[in-house]
Amino acid sequence: MWIARIKYRHDDCVTMPKVVKHNIVAYASPGNATARGGFIYSTGFLLLIGDESAKKGFIKDLRHDERVTKVEINGDLVVFVEKARPGREVFRSRDIICVKPVFCNPKDGHEYWEIATWDKKFISDFVSRANRFGKAQLLSVKRMALSDVYLLHVAPRLSQKQKEALGLAYKYGYYDVPRKVELAALSKKLGISGQAFSERLRTAERKLLPLLIERSLQ
Repeated sequence: MWIARIKYRHDDCVTMPKVVKHNIVAYASPGNATARGGFIYSTGFLLLIGDESAKKGFIKDLRHDERVTKVEINGDLVVFVEKARPGREVFRSRDIICVKPVFCNPKDGHEYWEIATWDKKFISDFVSRANRFGKAQLLSVKRMALSDVYLLHVAPRLSQKQKEALGLAYKYGYYDVPRKVELAALSKKLGISGQAFSERLRTAERKLLPLLIERSLQ
């Protein structure tokens, strides 16, 4: 199959501006789309990573968005339905397989897609149609056997405490270069010892590391 990686930004997106506003990481997976009454109703799935207050702010804004007709929350998993004019179904093409959750990066405001298709021309079609709503940049295209398909429910499972530690570390710049905060300051925000915070963070990192390394080597 043909595998492509795409960097994409569209400012009228239902979710991405909210991801940036609340500085949370989101992994998205497009669901089905149906036409009704001159509109397209599209289901979307989001896995949120960040501190609890930021996630609550994101969900509140999503519920108040007039384009969103339904929202269901289960822990860090968000399921929603977006109402839009015809054309947006390009992101749910029958000719395209979304092989990994879409990475929504709050640092640069872009979505990072990885798609697969039997015919290379569908990649060009996807990028061309996506550019009607924003700016799509093709990062890479290669022909290779599809080795795996990642869905949100098979993402590394983190405990609530591990998610909280990871979200705080990301929010306050622990992973920035140069580092903006130290573990001692982060642990104080949770009212726990530096050792306890470090253990939670390292456990979360060990669970996520295989996925991150696999992405970086592509």
